[in-house]
Amino acid sequence: MRKKSPERRQTILEAAKIAFEKLGFEGATMSDIATLACVSKATVYGYFSSKNELFLELVESSADHHKGMFQKIYEGESAYLYNDELRLTVALLQPSENVASTLKLVGERVLSTFFTPEKLAVRRMIIAASGSGDVGRLFFERGPGVGMKYLEDYFAAAIKAGRLRPAEPRVVAAHFRGLLESEVSEQWLMNILNELPPDLIHDVVERAVDVFMRAYGPERDQNN
Repeated sequence: MRKKSPERRQTILEAAKIAFEKLGFEGATMSDIATLACVSKATVYGYFSSKNELFLELVESSADHHKGMFQKIYEGESAYLYNDELRLTVALLQPSENVASTLKLVGERVLSTFFTPEKLAVRRMIIAASGSGDVGRLFFERGPGVGMKYLEDYFAAAIKAGRLRPAEPRVVAAHFRGLLESEVSEQWLMNILNELPPDLIHDVVERAVDVFMRAYGPERDQNN
């Protein structure tokens, strides 16, 4: 049996990503992917038994990438601290620091990193393929779900330190994410907003954090 080449496998994956982004999951065929990869359709099937398997691998690799990036930013791994913005984000992602300032930095990072035309194409493919099988669950559990767990842990620590009022950290994390995305998510998915300019991101995050802190800011002594 001919040994499979990791390089050719990666070439097929990259071709599949382009095909899915341009044609959608339903529209793309294994022939399209083979043409883009400059290999025969039989070669594609030699590496992936079906279009579903190929798509699932793309989803897994995308989720693993985002999970790894989030984890390394959160934990301060030096390989991901090459620019001032990331270094500042990591430095402030501590429950002992000012929560509002931290959330503004995190919010701007999230909107500028994950609300891009490229991420939009991937998100649409995942939504389209989530009607059957485990694609949606797999991506959420290995991608956004992991990010939400880190956010939940951060809020749990901030609550314990008295920097936020007592509340269920899982719900707090969900509410923060909801506020952060509420002004842009639907328009982004429907291609009304295909990119978010920095001034819009800034204003959206300011409003989201303001509402969040009004809801979850530390309780004050009513006699003061």
